[in-house]
Amino acid sequence: MNDHLGPNGADADVGLDFAVSDVNGQNARTLLDELNGTLIGILGHNGTAHVCMDDFSTDGGFFLVGSDGGVPVCCAGVRRLSGRTGEVKRVFARRNHKGYGTALMAAVEARAAAMGYRRLVLECREGNAAAIGFYRRIGYAVCEKYPPYGDEKDAVCMEKPLLCDTE
Repeated sequence: MNDHLGPNGADADVGLDFAVSDVNGQNARTLLDELNGTLIGILGHNGTAHVCMDDFSTDGGFFLVGSDGGVPVCCAGVRRLSGRTGEVKRVFARRNHKGYGTALMAAVEARAAAMGYRRLVLECREGNAAAIGFYRRIGYAVCEKYPPYGDEKDAVCMEKPLLCDTE
């Protein structure tokens, strides 16, 4: 399933094309393997304890892969957490010298809003300060921990409200 979304206009210097992708497809798997390796280097684990890859293909879920000149460079998924709240998972951008992460998250937020989501949440670990700083820069704020992270001392939960086209 590749629903082509076209170039993202969030950053004129970033000419990425985003497509909804099967999380088990070759491009997604390659990027997710790189994410796992990166997280092992930062945190000592790959961050998959609370991830169910099937959630990206169920009602309200999606997985995006961004490509630069046909080369996959970033990915992220959203799963329905509850009602009109989606949870962003498995966010990865290769060396972000071109604004890949910002463009990726703009595409994720736009698609989520178009699907009727009003709020996105995500979770990072305290040890991943670069990610937490990135999410703050793009408008996410620390929020109350949501399940299953309530008892995890190093979990940092963040949220961002979304506006839909009808609002």
